[in-house]
Amino acid sequence: MKKTTLFLISLLFVLTSCANDIKTKPEKTVTKRGLIVPLVDSLKYSEEYCCILLPEQGFSVYDGPKGKIIGTIKRIGDKKTDDQVPYKIYFVSGNKKAEVNNYREIGYELFALNYTDSVQGYLKILDPLKNHWLNVSEIKKHGFKAMSWRDFMIGQSQDVLGYYANEPGLRLRKKPNTDGEIISSVRGDLFEIKLTTETYGQWCKVKVTKYREHPCNTELNEKENIEYKTEGWLKIIDDNGEPNLYNYTRGC
Repeated sequence: MKKTTLFLISLLFVLTSCANDIKTKPEKTVTKRGLIVPLVDSLKYSEEYCCILLPEQGFSVYDGPKGKIIGTIKRIGDKKTDDQVPYKIYFVSGNKKAEVNNYREIGYELFALNYTDSVQGYLKILDPLKNHWLNVSEIKKHGFKAMSWRDFMIGQSQDVLGYYANEPGLRLRKKPNTDGEIISSVRGDLFEIKLTTETYGQWCKVKVTKYREHPCNTELNEKENIEYKTEGWLKIIDDNGEPNLYNYTRGC
């Protein structure tokens, strides 16, 4: 009887552990990749950080999580004498420097460093095949933070014209999983997607407006142009942690 009880307890422990692992895996995927942005959202428009978002002193770059410092990522030059200084950043190591192009446009002439992995309080940046890491604690001291793609897109949803599904499109479902009943397919920029704050791992509850013509290129009034509205769940983050959506960062 004791052996049976011990076996059942062990089995329950294993099943609970597996269930917890399944629950946390989608969330780990969500936080794996994202952007490095100011702690205070409005400061991303400040002259101090413009136009590739970075503090004046830059960030120390490490050769791995909890590794040693191998250089700095920063701007070089004087903004007052060179108007291109805000648009260029460099990885500086010793007496060598290399211009950095590993960032994403997040607004009109506004860019942010993106990270491709997150391990033990460190973020992997620049070339994904090489080891260049930033310390999250140091980033915060300089007034910045790491923000997953999911959380960033939700935070910007009301300010952008709309989000649209990457090709070949997405399936809008009644529940946040691939077994959920399909409501419709969402493909192309006539399907405007607005994100809500309701999430489940890589999934987000969304509101979709289907237009007859794109709002930026139509003579129809809004009422005439809307074909229908619906809502449901979309998998807005793929299995690599990248967005399944895009938006027009420069507006119409």
